[in-house]
Amino acid sequence: MQSLRPRTAHIEFVFNDGDDGHPLLGLLAHLDAVRTVGVEAGNGYSRSRPAAVKRRYAYDRDIIRAIDALGGFFPDASNADRWTELGNVDVVFLDEQGHVLGATVTHEALLIGR
Repeated sequence: MQSLRPRTAHIEFVFNDGDDGHPLLGLLAHLDAVRTVGVEAGNGYSRSRPAAVKRRYAYDRDIIRAIDALGGFFPDASNADRWTELGNVDVVFLDEQGHVLGATVTHEALLIGR
């Protein structure tokens, strides 16, 4: 993921179970975000998800710190828990033109990179 950092202009979080009361929002409250309800197919999503909430932030190191504070993207392989405190949230790294550089697929514990 460190190789993405120099090219990352925006980070999107897709809250698959909604964003109400999510701990990430408290950690990022000082940053501006664009909030969208509903995610269309594309950027790694094969189908639309009208109930998902997407928040898009300009890249900031505090975002990476917040992800780390919540336990990272995925739990350790030896951990029986399915999620870290980040929960069922996909993360998409975008360049200046909005092209996907990399993404997580949380429910499948996948990292996708270009």
